[in-house]
Amino acid sequence: MRDTYALLVLTASLASAPAGAEVVDIAPSSAWNVDFADDKCRLARLFGEGENRHLVFFEQYWPSEGFGLTVAGPSFDRFRSRRRTELSFFDGQDPQRTEPFTGKVAGFGPGVIYSSAALAPADEVSDEQGDDRTTRLSQLDPGLASKVAYVGIKQRGDEIRLLTGPLDEAFEVLNQCTAGLVAEWGLDFERQRSASRMPEWANMAAVVRRIQKDYPRTALNRGEQGLMRMRVIVSPEGLVEECTIIKATDTEKLESPACDAMQDAKFTPALDAAGQPMRSYYVTRITYQI
Repeated sequence: MRDTYALLVLTASLASAPAGAEVVDIAPSSAWNVDFADDKCRLARLFGEGENRHLVFFEQYWPSEGFGLTVAGPSFDRFRSRRRTELSFFDGQDPQRTEPFTGKVAGFGPGVIYSSAALAPADEVSDEQGDDRTTRLSQLDPGLASKVAYVGIKQRGDEIRLLTGPLDEAFEVLNQCTAGLVAEWGLDFERQRSASRMPEWANMAAVVRRIQKDYPRTALNRGEQGLMRMRVIVSPEGLVEECTIIKATDTEKLESPACDAMQDAKFTPALDAAGQPMRSYYVTRITYQI
């Protein structure tokens, strides 16, 4: 049901390791805030004070065991984009090795941006993880979230830990929010959750090739990169009824043309609990990277 496609224009870069390495723990300075927006759900919290103020937010654009994750603040000024990092959420957890983006977050400075993350290792999560796919709708696991102590990010020896504490109650609210998103798309959440199969993309390879070839020229000339989310409403006949692109990062000239290619997409339709074809949705992420 979910896949990720990266549109890449590759360049080479070299960076030396920092002279010193340290572990920094930063305590929260605000309560959790949840934004029930029209096209996404965001859970945000502040950490530290004054010039040491940091931000963390989790984002979801549809029900999932995974999420987008952004952390920002002065402690991340030495982190480098697409370099291997280790992500962990509690003591004793095997860190997840990832390659996030870096950028700037207004009001907070340097940021580390994960297009997709999860509390469990990738091989234990059925969606939002690389090429893994699921035929069932899933949501965040409050039981696993109750074990969380921090958001810990380590790169080249530097480790920053934002001391979140357990996330079970906060993730329950996110689950309520994403269920509401499904309803806003004109779909019955309970029927989607009980589906015996979600839509499967039948002619994926051909359409993806078209999407990958089309990096918007104006954005490419400006060196503009971005993360996008794409949502498709699939008819009981397996045809695309609606296609929506949502920007996960702010861009000026980068507008994805992927929905044009999706008009030729064909799906094996979703099946309800009784095995009957039904209207449903298909979602994915697109990364424009130079």
